[in-house]
Amino acid sequence: MATNQVSEVIQYLRRTLLPDAAEMTDGQLLSRFIDGRDEGAFAALVKRHGPMVWGVCRRLLANHHDAEDAFQATFLVLVRKAATVLPREMVANWLYGVACTTAHRANVAAAKARRRERQLVEMPEPAVAEPDLWADLRPLLDQELTRLPDHYRVVVVLCDLEVKTRREAARQLGLPEGTVASRLARARTLLAKRLAGYGLGVSGGALAALLSQEVASARVTTSVVSSTIKVANPFAAGQAAAVSVKVAALTEGVLKIMLLSKLKHAAVALLLVCFLMVGAGAVISRTSAGEQPEKGEAVERNEKDKADKEGVPSALDKGEAKIKTRWEYKALSPDEIKALEFKRRGTDTAEGGLNMLGDEGWELVAIEPPVRGPASPFGDRPALYVFKRQKK
Repeated sequence: MATNQVSEVIQYLRRTLLPDAAEMTDGQLLSRFIDGRDEGAFAALVKRHGPMVWGVCRRLLANHHDAEDAFQATFLVLVRKAATVLPREMVANWLYGVACTTAHRANVAAAKARRRERQLVEMPEPAVAEPDLWADLRPLLDQELTRLPDHYRVVVVLCDLEVKTRREAARQLGLPEGTVASRLARARTLLAKRLAGYGLGVSGGALAALLSQEVASARVTTSVVSSTIKVANPFAAGQAAAVSVKVAALTEGVLKIMLLSKLKHAAVALLLVCFLMVGAGAVISRTSAGEQPEKGEAVERNEKDKADKEGVPSALDKGEAKIKTRWEYKALSPDEIKALEFKRRGTDTAEGGLNMLGDEGWELVAIEPPVRGPASPFGDRPALYVFKRQKK
C-alpha cells in the first residue's frame, strides 16, 4: 500500500513539474494550459503568482480560513477564464484584480454569516487594538490600488507585490526600463496621495518598503497550493472537483460578476456606437442641408441683388438663409486629455486639458461613465469625454 502511495506521488510530481518553467514567460505558461490543459504549466503559474494572491487575500480577509478559500477560488476562476486573459503576459495584473473581487465577495459572505450568528447568540468579540501604520493602511491599500489606471497598477503589482526588478517587469511588459521606473514612481506617488486623503501620511518610498515587508511575510501553505493544482483540470472539464462548498460558491459568484461586467461593458460600447452614429447622421443631414444646388444659391443671390436695387432687406440680410454647419466629433479618456495638454503645454491636469480643448473650439457634449471591476476580462475602461466642434 505504501509503495502505491509513493508511486502516485511520483506520477503527480511528473505531471506537475515543468523542467523549463522558470525560463518560460507567463504568456507561454498560460498558452500551454489553455491549449493542452498542461497541469505543470498551471502549477508553475500558481507557484509564481501564489504569494501575491495570498497577500491580497490576507490583507482583505481577517480570517485565515476565509483567505485560503479566496486564494483557491481565485485560481479556479483562472482555470475557467484563462482564455480571456489578454494580453496573456498580463496574468499577474489579471489575478490581482480577481483576487480583490474574490476577497471582497468572501468578506460580504462572512459578514452575512456573522449577522446570523449574532441573531442567535449576542456575544461581541473583543476588539484588538492595532496601533501600527500597516493596520490602518491594510484595508485601504488594495481599494485605492484597484482604482489606479491600469498602466500604473500593473507596475505596482509586478515590482512591489511580486518583488520583480524593474528590468524583469520591463521585459515582461515589453517596455523600456526607464518607462517602468517612471510609471512606478508616479504610481507610488498617486497611491500615497490617495491614502493621504484618509489621514494616512505615508510617502511613496515608505509605502513601497511596507509592501515589501508584508510580501516577505506572506506564506501560503503547501496544502492549499497542492489542492488547488490537483482540482484544476477536473474543474476545467466541469467534473466534480474536491473543493469545499464555500470555495465553489465563491468561484461561481466571481464568474457571475465577470459575466455581468462583460455584458455591461458591451452595453456601454453599444451606447457609445449608437451615440456616434446619431452624431454622424446629424453631420450628414446638416451637411446635406447646407450644400444647396448652385441653382438655388444663384436664385438667392439674384433675390438679394433685386432687393438691394429696391432698397428692401433680403432673406440673406435677415439671416433667414440656410446655415452651412458641419461638425466633427472625437472621444477622449481623461489620460488622453492630460497627455494632449502635456504635449502642447507641458502641464498635466485634466482641468487644463478641458480648458485647452475649449479654447480650440471643442464642445463637451457627453460623458460615458467608466466601466470598472478588476475581475473584468477586458480590464477597466475609463470614462470617455465626447466632444464636437464646427468644421472650419
